[in-house]
Amino acid sequence: MVETLRKKARKSNTLRVIFSVIGVVILLAVTKFAIFDVITGPSRMDITADPATYKGKYVTIDAENFLYDYIEHTTTTKKKYGGSTTSTNGYSYLVFQSVADYENQESVWYFYSIYLNKSRQSEMDVKIQQTFDYLNDETGTVAPPDPVTVTGVWNPMDAQTERYFRNALTELGITESDIDQFYFYELDTKNIGGLNAPLFWVLMACAAFLILFAVLSAIGLFSNAYMKNIQNYLQQNSSVSLAEIEEDFNQAHPISTHVWLGKKWTVYMSGNKAKIVTNKDIIWGYYYSRTGRNSVSEMRLFSKSKTMTCIDLSEKHTQEALKIYAVEQPQMVVGYGADLEKMYNKDFNSFMELKYNPAMKDL
Repeated sequence: MVETLRKKARKSNTLRVIFSVIGVVILLAVTKFAIFDVITGPSRMDITADPATYKGKYVTIDAENFLYDYIEHTTTTKKKYGGSTTSTNGYSYLVFQSVADYENQESVWYFYSIYLNKSRQSEMDVKIQQTFDYLNDETGTVAPPDPVTVTGVWNPMDAQTERYFRNALTELGITESDIDQFYFYELDTKNIGGLNAPLFWVLMACAAFLILFAVLSAIGLFSNAYMKNIQNYLQQNSSVSLAEIEEDFNQAHPISTHVWLGKKWTVYMSGNKAKIVTNKDIIWGYYYSRTGRNSVSEMRLFSKSKTMTCIDLSEKHTQEALKIYAVEQPQMVVGYGADLEKMYNKDFNSFMELKYNPAMKDL
C-alpha cells in the first residue's frame, strides 16, 4: 500500500512541478520578462545615446523641461441603459533635455514624450509654467526648473502618438535639426511589460505563488507528507495498526486509478495526499455533479458524525463504488433523493434508523 500511494503522490507532485513551471514561464513571457528589470532596478538613461538602445527597457531619467501636455488619455465607459461616461487616465507630455555641446559652444535639445497619471497634472502644470518662464527670461535671473525623476518603460511611439507629437512640435515652432533632436519614444509610467502596472503585479503575484507551489511539490517528491492523513488517523485510533490497513488495502476493490474500497477502510488519493475513511462510520453515499464554470464530479460520503467526504470520481466509477458499498456496507444508504436529503438535515435520528441503527444491532 505505502509504495502504491508513494508512486501516486510522486506522480502528482511531478505533474504539479511541471505545470507550475510552465505557468511561470507563460506569465513571464506575457509580461516580456520585465520582472527581471524591475528586480535589478531601472537603468539610468543617457539621453545622448541611441534611443533604440533602451527600447522596451525599464529606465529612469531626470526629466528637465516639460513643454506641453499634448495628449489626454481617456476611457469611455458605456452605461447599461444607454449613454456613456468619459474619464481621464493621464497625459502624454512633450519634454526635452538640454545637453551642452562645449566644443561648438551650443546646447543640443533632445525631445521625447513622457506619460504620467492624471494625479500629477497639477504638479506638471507648474513645471510647464516654470519651463516657459525660464525659456522666456531675458534677464538671466530665472533658474531652470528642478528635474523630475521619472521611471518607466522606454517604448517607441505608435503611429497616432507620433503624429500628435510632431503636431505639438510644429505648433511650438520647433523643427528637427542638429541641435533639436526628435526621439519618437515615450517613457511609459503606466505599463510594465506591456501591461498596466496593477495587472502586471497581479500576474507576478500569481507567478510567485506558482514558484512556491512548485518548490513545495518538489519537496513532496522526497518526503512522506503524502501519508500525513493516514498517520494522523493511526494516532487518533490507537487500536488500529498500519499493518491492518495494508492488509485491508491489499484486498480492496480498485476504483478508477486513485480509490480503493476495502471491507474496513476506503483509501483514496486527493491530489498528492493519501486519505482514509472508516467504512463502518459511513451512513450515506451518492454521486454529485455540477456543470458550468466550476464543474464538479464526485462521490459524496456522509458519516455518522455528519461530516462529508468528497472524492473526485466520474459517475460511472461512483456507481461502481456505490454497488460495492451496498453489498459490503449494510449500514449505508446508497443513492440520492430529495426526501433523503431533507430527512438527513431535518430529522437525523430517523435517517439513522433507515439503515445504520438496524445494521449496528445485528453486529
